[in-house]
Amino acid sequence: MSQPSYTIRTISPDEKDRVIKFLRRFFFRDEPMNLAVNLLETADSRCAELEEYAASTLEDGVSVAAVDENEDYVGVIINGIARREEADYTDKSEDCPNPKFRRILKVLGHLDREAKIWEKLPSCDTVLEIRIASTHSAWRGRGLMRVLCEESERLAHSIGASALRMDTTSAFSAAAAERLNYKRIYTVLYADLPYAPQPDPPHTEARVYIKEI
Repeated sequence: MSQPSYTIRTISPDEKDRVIKFLRRFFFRDEPMNLAVNLLETADSRCAELEEYAASTLEDGVSVAAVDENEDYVGVIINGIARREEADYTDKSEDCPNPKFRRILKVLGHLDREAKIWEKLPSCDTVLEIRIASTHSAWRGRGLMRVLCEESERLAHSIGASALRMDTTSAFSAAAAERLNYKRIYTVLYADLPYAPQPDPPHTEARVYIKEI
């Protein structure tokens, strides 16, 4: 029996509500740091700060989705554009009113500062950041993430980026980055950060990867 077909397309900024609805179902509850701090305590729980963070780069116009024959999402990658001239390493977690999500933001800020990507990419001024990747549970194992990452790479070329970045907070996303030939440039154990959530194994560390194109 043939598999259902899908189409890859760019996500419009006005699809924010659809994107967040998809991530609530297939990403937010499974992400290791979210689980470790019990960020979403019940089936109906929402975290406004998490949702705002997730949607914050949709305006960049470089996020991509796989949609089925009914135009429903079956996979999404939320991307953002980072520019050398706009690098800002201030600790934004201090402004977060949610104490659980504040701990997560603090880890993400640590990765941003300590990876020092601009030092490792001396001739690069623009990077496409792969920020969130999620697949519908019924569509996993069909290579959707690879196709979406390839489309992200094409978009990176189109905006003049000469590298992509992927921060991984789970063992699964780290393995995916390595399958896609990303180069690991920074690793930290959650146990070495006193403020960090402590996910269950095998999710023991966060990593930063880059891929020059």
